[in-house]
Amino acid sequence: MTKAELLAAYRTMFLTRVFEEEILAMTAVGLVPGYVHPCTGHEAVAAGVLAGRMPEEWVVSYYRCHGHALACGSDPLAVMREVLTRRGGLCGGKGGSMHLADRANRFLGASSIVAAQLPIAAGVALNEQRAGDGRAVVVFCGDGALGAGVAYETLTTARHLGLPLLVVCEDNGWQDHTPSHEVSSLPPAGLVAGLGIGHREVDGNDVTATARAAAELLADCRAGAGPRVLVAHTYLRHFHAQSGADAPAEYRPAAEVDHWRRRDPLDVAANELIALGVDPEPVRAEVAEEVSRVVAAALATPEPEPSSATTSVAVAGWVGPF
Repeated sequence: MTKAELLAAYRTMFLTRVFEEEILAMTAVGLVPGYVHPCTGHEAVAAGVLAGRMPEEWVVSYYRCHGHALACGSDPLAVMREVLTRRGGLCGGKGGSMHLADRANRFLGASSIVAAQLPIAAGVALNEQRAGDGRAVVVFCGDGALGAGVAYETLTTARHLGLPLLVVCEDNGWQDHTPSHEVSSLPPAGLVAGLGIGHREVDGNDVTATARAAAELLADCRAGAGPRVLVAHTYLRHFHAQSGADAPAEYRPAAEVDHWRRRDPLDVAANELIALGVDPEPVRAEVAEEVSRVVAAALATPEPEPSSATTSVAVAGWVGPF
């Protein structure tokens, strides 16, 4: 990454971190309905991968989606309004935290069902392949998603058809409150290798390394080499999910948490910028002020009118007997 690219990525990462911390604070006082799955600690994956995405390429996400939307270029105020289910949200305030979508920025959407986003992304990749415009599709998932049956089916089909699909696995070592090694007999890279799909493993807390690896895999996808998988090893700074005032008690080993906190992706990127002679403090101050304005504006926005519940809904007629 150039100095300017690294600074831009750092801004995206810091925006995501402050954004998520504000959301968690509002969740704790009952302002955010439903569950929130924070991506604090994962920021370098979204910023690094999407730094190399062409603006016209589609991105598909899962329930830990706020950082992906912001890295795609979505308006932070529209994202915040959606999380708070207010008017002017990306989906009119009707989708909430786990169902962000922004077609204007080619963010096709997020799914709250584990691994459900993978076949959706494969369908988009098939359409792009048929269009012949040399575009790839990016889909994010957690390491648990690769253990789902639909993931196996999707990856097998994608390889057979040579789809231009980049699957980005955010491997944080945990599946909810259970260590991944207690659930899966093989790590993500082992699962993918068994399917004969080209893949890379990378330090997902190093935005430069992540961007470099993603750029190489995206180039393969665009060149017609078929699907690729990037396994980005990272860690959640907070926890899997929260609903309401009670944050989950720490369920991970203290030494493990301490190890990963000393590898915080924001610190890694900031130290790299400082080594290049760039002071990250002005960016931090600018972003903190921006998020403060966004939160105030979102909280001042009313909820959607009840009558809007029937808008933006597609109705398909049923043909044939039950």
